[in-house]
Amino acid sequence: MSLKSLRYSEYVGDPRYWSLEDSDFAQINLVVGRNATGKTRLISVLGGLCKLLSGQVADAYDSGSYHAEIELDQKSYVLDIAFSNREVVSESLDVDGIRRLTRSADGAGEIYYQKEDQTISFQMARTAIAIQQRRDVLQHPFVADLATWAQGCHTYQFASAFGATLIGLTSLNASMAQTEGAFGAGDLISTYTRAFLLHGEPFDQAVLSDMRLLGYELLDVGAGDMREMAPGITLPEPVIGMYVVEAGRDAKLPQMSMSQGMYRALALVIHLNVATFSKRRTLILIDDIGEGLDFERSASLIDVLVRHSRETGLQAIMTSNDRFVMNRVPLENWMLLRRNGSIVRSYTERNSPKEFANFKFLGLSNFDFFSSETFR
Repeated sequence: MSLKSLRYSEYVGDPRYWSLEDSDFAQINLVVGRNATGKTRLISVLGGLCKLLSGQVADAYDSGSYHAEIELDQKSYVLDIAFSNREVVSESLDVDGIRRLTRSADGAGEIYYQKEDQTISFQMARTAIAIQQRRDVLQHPFVADLATWAQGCHTYQFASAFGATLIGLTSLNASMAQTEGAFGAGDLISTYTRAFLLHGEPFDQAVLSDMRLLGYELLDVGAGDMREMAPGITLPEPVIGMYVVEAGRDAKLPQMSMSQGMYRALALVIHLNVATFSKRRTLILIDDIGEGLDFERSASLIDVLVRHSRETGLQAIMTSNDRFVMNRVPLENWMLLRRNGSIVRSYTERNSPKEFANFKFLGLSNFDFFSSETFR
């Protein structure tokens, strides 16, 4: 299950116009480009598409036109959807080349009903999104499959605080009992506690093993009452947060006292192991991976991510301007962005094999490929 390609544009004919030309994706993708090229915007566009398909965003976007190809269980899903002035301009979905859903700007459309084996017309409001309204596992499994894939998509802004200051005014049992949804860095506590409830000690040991690979010698990880670890917290109710125990220290280190690098690494490792233990074949979007980590830990984090991808089939799209990260990720996993005005074009080994092969022949570092004038 993976995203194969994407084309996107917004605000056509307007000074705010921005466009990403056809871009193809592998299982592991490192998006590189100079500042203001569009790396973070690409992550935002992909996250927006997942929110749209999963129903996390119920309203039509102000502007945007998506053309995406997604492979699910060896079937090709080609989705086209466009918005303008918070109305849907058009929608269509093809499965293995067969049109299964189509809809026009006036809200009229047709969708395939599997039980009846026929296409039936429908009429809906201009602002309604058909692919969200037709999530029927029996009649429209192709829509439900896309929604399930999109629900597994998670975005991580690695250069942000990553939720380090977010703690929960709740009991540990209540945190564990929360229903599972699309998780992110902001709800690390409930994500961890749900995973521990499901998988127990083996989950903790997997997290600790990955953290040791990143150079963090930890003996224990868990969630607990911060009042017991930080005397300055004097609230009458439990305050739940993450903690670790470092080798050579008996005290629990609460998340507020962890370094930014340690907490970011811990958050991502926990989420990677959630995907591994649940056998999710999902999409992970990571902006500025390795930010705040030294060379060794940045390189090791890439290795851990690649290993989880191979074990579970999860797809990773990450951005970076870090020399060490670039030199760690093979060129065949690169997506190099170049911007000309409002138009961004991507270059990969798949769409530009000659240029990539010629550079590899020179024997220079990957970073030199980034800094060269290739594709100008």
